[in-house]
Amino acid sequence: MTAPLPSSWLTELVRCRFPAGTALDPVLFRESLDGRLTDLRKARGKRHPLSSLVSVVVAGVAAACSGPLAVAQAAQGWGQEVLAAHGCWISPRTGLRVAPSASMLDRLARLLDADELETALTGAVAALALDPAIPAAYAAHRAEQQREQEERQKKRKRKPPAAAAFREERQDGWFRPHPAHPWLDPAVTGDPGHVPARQGVAVDGKERKGARAGGNRKVHLLAAVTHVPGIVIAQDKVAKAGKANEITHFRPLLAPLPLDGVVVTSDAMQANRENALYLRKARNAHYLWPVLGNQPSLSETLNALSWETTPAAAATSEISRGRIETRTVRVLPCPAGTGFAGARQALLIERYTTYKKKGQRHTRAEAVLYITSLGADETTPEDLLAHVRGHWRVEHAHWLRDVIWKEDKSLIRSGNGPQVWSALTNLVITLFRVHGVTSFTEETRRIAQDPRRALQLLDITGLSPG
Repeated sequence: MTAPLPSSWLTELVRCRFPAGTALDPVLFRESLDGRLTDLRKARGKRHPLSSLVSVVVAGVAAACSGPLAVAQAAQGWGQEVLAAHGCWISPRTGLRVAPSASMLDRLARLLDADELETALTGAVAALALDPAIPAAYAAHRAEQQREQEERQKKRKRKPPAAAAFREERQDGWFRPHPAHPWLDPAVTGDPGHVPARQGVAVDGKERKGARAGGNRKVHLLAAVTHVPGIVIAQDKVAKAGKANEITHFRPLLAPLPLDGVVVTSDAMQANRENALYLRKARNAHYLWPVLGNQPSLSETLNALSWETTPAAAATSEISRGRIETRTVRVLPCPAGTGFAGARQALLIERYTTYKKKGQRHTRAEAVLYITSLGADETTPEDLLAHVRGHWRVEHAHWLRDVIWKEDKSLIRSGNGPQVWSALTNLVITLFRVHGVTSFTEETRRIAQDPRRALQLLDITGLSPG
């Protein structure tokens, strides 16, 4: 019997959105795709429904298969029950379900409209992922996790980490985790994993190395990922035709998303006046962006503020993976004349990281200016510091695609293939997040050993709104 996937806090939240007694059925995933995908194949010789092919590939990607050949070889070993759940073709000669061939799966990307597939896969989860109840539910879940972890540590009586020996304290209660780090006021030093009250969306792009599309030498994909818990809710290919970059695709990417009250974070490339006006006036959303050298006038204006005399409004200190990390934020009212619609506060984020390399401790320090439309009456310094760190979620999604699914080493390099396979990988990452999977490598191995486990992933997607 297949071991059930863990029931996470988000799984329960999804189920609460539907009437009691609603049956979970992976077939609903295929039915939802049937109404959203256009089948470009001719009627003659058509065997597997298009949605079945997508379902099979999703299951293969969930098992960390890297291409159509690997997925087809894995599907050859699936039982009749699994093939039936995916809706595979029944051979009239034998009366048995038949898995798709490698050549059929290789042609799948050419049979799909990549943008249509992106909308079908992410549209089902975007409304759920941006539910205002998610941050509060995640905060409660994390508090419970911390309580259980503290109880386990008390029972084990584990020694403190070696890096804790650098900690220094003063008579007034202030402390610093390392002599190269600043002194911290315990009154403003909080939880490194603090969950903000607002949902955040991180926008960033990733290039598919070695891939080409038409006359373009590169395939560059711009994605939007929620800060909590890291769900991919949109993706778009940059430069479909002609010259373009991430800036021109920022608004089309976010256009279909319900962003009312959401905080959008990005890198400095997207921090421009047009995007700020779009978020504040057209979408009633907020922005939190870094100000770097690409905007020298704004950077000079913010840098001239009285940061030296402004105390840290919030800070975090932690020892993680042998590193000692300190983050502080100083907040001041945003000066007039920035040109950014609704700009209300300026931030100075300082990061100190002490790490061990070749037996020696080294400390790296950096300071970055930020600008935000959130006012002091709409957020807290702790939330702002957490939102800045939450932007890392989109980088983590890109890291997962490279490390676990070997995306940059993929031989799928032409046509719609790179975008289609990235979209399917994003869906698997989202499903893992929804089901509370913490070790992605371990889960892919379990699914490879038991393909029925992949069917459990598709239950939530079938029930998702949209």
